[in-house]
Amino acid sequence: MARDVAGAADARAGMTGGRAVGARFGVALAFVLCALLVLSAQLGVSEAAGAGLPEVDREAAERSFLKAYDYFIQNRLWDSLDNLRDALEHNVYFVDAYYMRALAQRRLGRYTDAMKSMSEYLEVRRDDFRGRMILDTMKLEWDILNRTLEPEGMDAGLAFFSHNLNSFLNVPVYAPVSSRGMQGIGKIGSSGSLLFVCDTFGDKVWIFNRSQKRAPAGVPAYRPVAVVPMNAYESLLFQKDGGVLRLRVSGELEDASLEPVGSVRADAADAAFIDSTYFAVADRIGGRVRFYGMPSMGETAVWHPADAGGKLFEPVATASYGPLLAVADRGNERVYVLDSYTLSVLDRIDVEMPRDLEWGNQGELYIVSENGTLYSHFPSGIASPDLKPVSAGMKDAWSMTWTGKGPVVSSVSGRSWWVSRLNPGHKEALGAITLHDPWIETVDGTEMLMLRGAASSTFHDFIRDRTPNTQVVWRGEVRPSRVTEISSGNDGVTRFYSPTTGMTSLGDRIARASSINDVMADIAGMSRVGEPMPKVIVLDTRVTGSDGQLSLFMAFLLQQGIRLDLWAIGRPAPRMLCRISRITLGNTYYSRALEVVPFNDSIEWVLSVPLPPDVDTYGYPSDTTLTLFSTVDIIRFTDWLPIWPPLINRKQLPQ
Repeated sequence: MARDVAGAADARAGMTGGRAVGARFGVALAFVLCALLVLSAQLGVSEAAGAGLPEVDREAAERSFLKAYDYFIQNRLWDSLDNLRDALEHNVYFVDAYYMRALAQRRLGRYTDAMKSMSEYLEVRRDDFRGRMILDTMKLEWDILNRTLEPEGMDAGLAFFSHNLNSFLNVPVYAPVSSRGMQGIGKIGSSGSLLFVCDTFGDKVWIFNRSQKRAPAGVPAYRPVAVVPMNAYESLLFQKDGGVLRLRVSGELEDASLEPVGSVRADAADAAFIDSTYFAVADRIGGRVRFYGMPSMGETAVWHPADAGGKLFEPVATASYGPLLAVADRGNERVYVLDSYTLSVLDRIDVEMPRDLEWGNQGELYIVSENGTLYSHFPSGIASPDLKPVSAGMKDAWSMTWTGKGPVVSSVSGRSWWVSRLNPGHKEALGAITLHDPWIETVDGTEMLMLRGAASSTFHDFIRDRTPNTQVVWRGEVRPSRVTEISSGNDGVTRFYSPTTGMTSLGDRIARASSINDVMADIAGMSRVGEPMPKVIVLDTRVTGSDGQLSLFMAFLLQQGIRLDLWAIGRPAPRMLCRISRITLGNTYYSRALEVVPFNDSIEWVLSVPLPPDVDTYGYPSDTTLTLFSTVDIIRFTDWLPIWPPLINRKQLPQ
């Protein structure tokens, strides 16, 4: 009942596209007869009806299976599934095809299909402990993914660390801002590795690059209060008197430039984009939140609370998350959450002296108070006064932004900073790693099996710069293994999707898509012609998708280590789509001009496993499956890849 692949290297020439295929797997006659009897009984076929069983072309089925395997290890998963379908059409009793199909479907995030395929496999291979372990793990992963997309689905923890300006932003002590400080900041903001600090009373915008140890750039500007990014290199700068400037930063910080684009009728305290055509401004003195159109800068709507009870409405901060707009009202010591379409109040939160607010990855709202306390709250859709204290003791806390790792809070002088790191907490957290493109190297006389894959997680940023604890099991033995490299891969494809192609400057670089299904069909087409998976997907927020489609989409993104950026053209993203983007460390763009987006600073693991001297080349796919168990803190990464060394490319190292 074993499959002999010892002669595989001599039979690899027949695969399309120039790839090697491998030798045919011989299936023992006893197994075929046993499988026929078991499956015919399950299908309700009587002995008398044996002549009506489906025809079997074992040779053709095995050829298709080998092609499917070769595509599978290349991560060309749609080609693999196509060939597995062909294998089953030639031989419906080819149970190993169900096993391989389950592994391929999981890598595409199609968990429901994958669990069905593995269950069908286990109907015949009832005693296969590995198949049952894989099925149980897939059920757990799918449950975690679905809970992640629910409000309060993840029990995240925040650990805060105190810094001064120099230790947090790597600012040299000789920089002028270190010695003179800032006279009084407005809002801080971030875009990628850039941090913007508005020194309102110092008439300057400071631009820091958090990834470089260098002096910041100081751009003169009259009474700047808030920098609101539109895309990776362009932002709007709002001034206290209502002036609006376009801030461009590309290349060196010293090349930053400002140009006027208009003005708003407000004593601006903060601002937030809703989409590319619409933004909100907190008018603190006027006691209103004012809404303006882009690019005309014409006022389109005004909002103030109806339940202020005669007290002063003093909006001091705004922040958007998809269709939601949060407004901090210092005068009434309250935070409102609005529907940005209807301007109806979805939630009211009582909090002492709110000063600034920011949305987290999961749609939780963080509120910093002037008393130095940071709170979190999940908007519930009804008035709910409960707040969760996150941190306290932040003396002179004034402004806050989100950097990917969590909220960052600054004091009013800009000298003291409280920097957080988003931790998984105590609930199960999903890690995803898809091992592919294996090769064999000979190192000091030992053959090393090498595999690579992009690692991602629902706590994606938490796993950066952390070496995982790794265990590999192959052919029933725990094999020595280690991650030999953890790197950030900036190479890869960025794919743009929009229902229309004529509304932006990208032209034919945009793939037309009206739904998430269209997006997946396009990626499948890319894969079938040999193109790699995209590293970044930029999705027009007008592309639609049901909750079920979005759940599968997030599973696919995590399995493949793809970042999802949102392009808010004419409408904000739905809350679930916004959550998926933030989980993958995605950006949101509010400009139709979008020539370049940042690279996916992804995490790639390269796994090395020494092979035993005498490699057994026999076995069913389940018998030869390499199982990876890896953990970073409580985040678990698991993957399975059948390995037949004769089918793996050998890389000759230079002598």
